[in-house]
Amino acid sequence: MSAPPRTGFLHGGAFHQLAALADPAVRAWRPREIYLPEAGDADFAGLDTLIVSDRLHPGLLARAAPALLRVAHEGGTVVVLGENEITGWLPGVRGLLAAETNFWWWRTGADNGVRLNHPDHPAWGHLTERAVRWHYHGLLEPPEGATPLVHTVMEHHGEPEHRQVLLYEDLVSTAGRLIVTTMDPVYHHGSRFMPGATQLLYGLLRWTGTRMPVHGPTEPLRNAVGPGPTTRGGDMRPATSGR
Repeated sequence: MSAPPRTGFLHGGAFHQLAALADPAVRAWRPREIYLPEAGDADFAGLDTLIVSDRLHPGLLARAAPALLRVAHEGGTVVVLGENEITGWLPGVRGLLAAETNFWWWRTGADNGVRLNHPDHPAWGHLTERAVRWHYHGLLEPPEGATPLVHTVMEHHGEPEHRQVLLYEDLVSTAGRLIVTTMDPVYHHGSRFMPGATQLLYGLLRWTGTRMPVHGPTEPLRNAVGPGPTTRGGDMRPATSGR
C-alpha cells in the first residue's frame, strides 16, 4: 500500500485557522502546520498537497509565494482559498474582480446564482452542491485550459463560466495542479458557523488527500462528511446553524 499524500496547511495563527487545525476531522489528514510569518523553503519541501488558508496577510503571502508554489511546480497540488490577494504571484489567473457578498440569501429562499460545471469531474466525487453553494468573495477569470467547476450568474462581468468563476482547477500553469476559489471555508468552519463551508473544507481535503486520477468520470457524492465526525471547530458537537 502506498503512503498517503503529505499535506501541508499554511496559516497565519488566526483563531479560525487554529480552530480548524484542532478539528479531529482535519487532523485525520496529519497536516504539516506551516506558520506563514516564519515559513521558509524547508517547510514546503516534500509536500504533495498544500492548503493555503483563507484570509492571510497579503504581504507575507506574496513573500512566501515562490516557496509555496514550488509544491505545484514539482508536481504537487496547491489549494488557494478565498479572501487572499492572489494577483501578482499566482500563475495563470487572469483576473480577480470584486463581487457583492450575500450572506443571507438562504433565509429568503432566493437563488444565489451559484452553478456547478462539469458534472463528471472527479471533484464531484468529494464535494456536494451544498459545499460550494453558500457565498463567495470575488470572481475569478481562470487561465485558458483550466477547468471552471463553479460559477455565478448573478454578476455582469462577462461570460459567467469564464469570467465569474468561484472555483477552478488548473493543470496548465504548473507541472502540478492549482485549485483556486474565492470561498473562505477555513474562516467559517473555524468560526463554527455555516456547515456548507465545513463541507467544502472536508471535501477539499478528501479530493486532494487521496491518490486518484486527476481526470476521469466519477459519480457525484450526495451526502459527504469528513474522514471523522461532522464537527465544528475542535469539539464534537454537530453543526446546527448557518448555511
